[in-house]
Amino acid sequence: MPRRSDFGDQYGEGFSCVSGQNDAVSIMTYSHDGYGLGHMRRNSTIAASIVRQMPHSSVLMLVGCPVGAFFDLQPGVDFIKVPSIIKVAAGTYQPLGIRVTSDRVRMIRAATIATAAEAFQPDILLVDHVPTGVWDELLPTLHKLKASKNHPWIVLGIRDIIDAPDVVRELWHREGTFKAINTYYDDVLIYGCPSVFDASLEYGLCNEVQKRITYCGYVCAQQPHKSRSEMRQDLGITKDKLVLVTAGGGHDGYPMMQACMDAFRLIGKEPPFEVIFVAGPLMEHGLKKSLRGQGAELNIRVLSHVHESLGYLEAADLAITMAGYNSMCEILNLKKKALVIPREGPRAEQRMRSRMFADRGIVDVLYANELSPKRLAARIVANLTDSSVPDELGIDTDGANYVSRLFAQRTRHDFRPVCTSASAGIEGHLPLASKAHANI
Repeated sequence: MPRRSDFGDQYGEGFSCVSGQNDAVSIMTYSHDGYGLGHMRRNSTIAASIVRQMPHSSVLMLVGCPVGAFFDLQPGVDFIKVPSIIKVAAGTYQPLGIRVTSDRVRMIRAATIATAAEAFQPDILLVDHVPTGVWDELLPTLHKLKASKNHPWIVLGIRDIIDAPDVVRELWHREGTFKAINTYYDDVLIYGCPSVFDASLEYGLCNEVQKRITYCGYVCAQQPHKSRSEMRQDLGITKDKLVLVTAGGGHDGYPMMQACMDAFRLIGKEPPFEVIFVAGPLMEHGLKKSLRGQGAELNIRVLSHVHESLGYLEAADLAITMAGYNSMCEILNLKKKALVIPREGPRAEQRMRSRMFADRGIVDVLYANELSPKRLAARIVANLTDSSVPDELGIDTDGANYVSRLFAQRTRHDFRPVCTSASAGIEGHLPLASKAHANI
């Protein structure tokens, strides 16, 4: 099996590492951002890795998050914000900010994307999760880019777990997702490991998509952060243990955080540990205010949001969180003890991820149908009493660096890989320690 560092050699001259000024590559990313920060977080992490790997490169992010590109951006990275939308049901969105119709918002978003692509002229377009965009807003841009004489390398990146396999396969057939991937995309990247969840097989990609499909490993936040002792000193932690309660962007994090408040109330005002809540930038102001009031009664700090999320997690002895992709990646990467309370719906994604991680001893899980203040309080105390932490997990968390190395090796307009057949069991030149799937 070839090593990742051998990737450029596997495809000959047309796929060689660029260096110096030759790495002045223009990359555009798209994240629809209909709910939370997850898609934008992945693209931000990948963008930061790209400009580190290729110091002369530029990454222009298209984002729809209400708070813009919330995460710190590295030199060489910038963003354009399109009007925000909100997911109200599976596959259903509506405008979040401006008071216009969904059709008008779609037109504005589609026009902004197309204009940005025409002006920026990306060498690579990286689309997160939704191949044609919300309301097919990417289709005009994809069609124009694909029809251009020297079209950019168009890449789809998806997280490993999307929903229950039968739900995803039916939806992708009904909405023409497989056809869109085959029509417009050159490659598909899966941000995960097949040893945890074989998305290519489970979602039918290896049978339906006639493109190379590559597992990259998990995309984990990489920014430098303070050590445990430094962060605890900065936070003024005086007790031996620290519990961090966080829910990512926080858009739907209040019920989980309220359950935690109820559990801490049972434990009492003077527990043998300290507690910090990070509500998240997308939580409604009134709900944050409610948590702050309850926290004041229990000597618990409640913060709106923080920019040193990895430092806070590093300082904690126990993290209580939902089971979003990025939250679980950070726990996995830092090998932190975690009690996970997955979102119940509308997708099965968080329940599936929680179960798979729990089966490997990475996290403790408390599902919604088991949740009560008494049970949650008992789990918190039990986790803090148990001194064991996740050991060497053997799960690849270097996904962002892998993607950036892949892009660094991509010279403009001259790479069209020859794929091998996964169904025939041929690994050929697939460039991963974790096996990739590909079809002709």
